[in-house]
Amino acid sequence: MSFISVLTDFGIDQEYVGVCKAVMLSIHPGIAFIDISHTVPPYDIKGAALMLKNFVRFSPVGVHVVVVDPGVGTGRRGIAIETERGDFLVGPDNGVLMWAAETLIVKKVVALDNKEYMLKHVSASFHGRDIFAPAAAHLSAGVQLENLGSLIDPKSLHLLPHPAVRRDIHAVTGHVLRIDRFGNIQTTIDAQIIRERKEVGIEIGGHKLRIPVVRTFDEVLKGELLLYKDSDGLLTLALNQGEAAKTLKIKTKYEIKIFL
Repeated sequence: MSFISVLTDFGIDQEYVGVCKAVMLSIHPGIAFIDISHTVPPYDIKGAALMLKNFVRFSPVGVHVVVVDPGVGTGRRGIAIETERGDFLVGPDNGVLMWAAETLIVKKVVALDNKEYMLKHVSASFHGRDIFAPAAAHLSAGVQLENLGSLIDPKSLHLLPHPAVRRDIHAVTGHVLRIDRFGNIQTTIDAQIIRERKEVGIEIGGHKLRIPVVRTFDEVLKGELLLYKDSDGLLTLALNQGEAAKTLKIKTKYEIKIFL
C-alpha cells in the first residue's frame, strides 16, 4: 500500500500521534501518511465514523487506522477489516470502522490477537501505539491479513446505528450530527427532503425560526441564518460569517424539526 491514513482523538498538542507514526515508520520505512483528523472530540465514536466514511469515499486504496477508543484495555477486540476494494481498516471493534466498512464492503475480518505483530510490551491504555499502529504498518508492507490474528465472522462486529430520522405529514425530525469549526450545525436530515423550497420553519434548542434555504452563503446578508445542502448531501444550519451553534446555543445530539 502506498499510504496509511490516520484518524484519532489524540489532539495535536502532545506526542501521541507522532509516536504512532514513528512505530509505523519503524516497521515500514518510507510509508506516506494522510492525517484525516486528530481533533475528533474525545470518545466521539460516531463523529469519527462519519469522518472516516467521508474520507474513504474519495481516497485511493490504502490502510486506514482509527484510534477513538474509550474501551481501550477492556474486553473489546482490536480488529482489521479487508474490503472488496482492497483497503484495510484497523481499529477497535466499537463501531468506529463500520460506516466506512459498509461503504467499501467487508470481505473478511480478523481479531488482532497475534502478538508477533504487536509491540513487545502492550500497554493497557495505548493500543493505538502497541497494536493498531503495528498492524496497519504490517498490512501496508504486504503482510497478509490472516497473519495478524484469528478470522472472525463479520456479523459478530459491533455495529454503529445510523442516525434516525422521523417523518410525518407535517415535519421531519432529526438531530444535530456535528458542529464544525465554523459553528455550522450539520443535521442528520437529507437535503432532498425539502426539495426546491425557498424557506422552511425549523425548531431547535427551544428556538422557532423561519430560515431561507440557499445554495451559497452569499445569498443572505452577513449575520443572517441560512439552511443549505452541504457537501455530504445533508441539511446544515449556518450563520453567514458567524457561528450558528454559538448564537443559538446548540450542542450536538440536539433534536431539530423541519416543518414541511
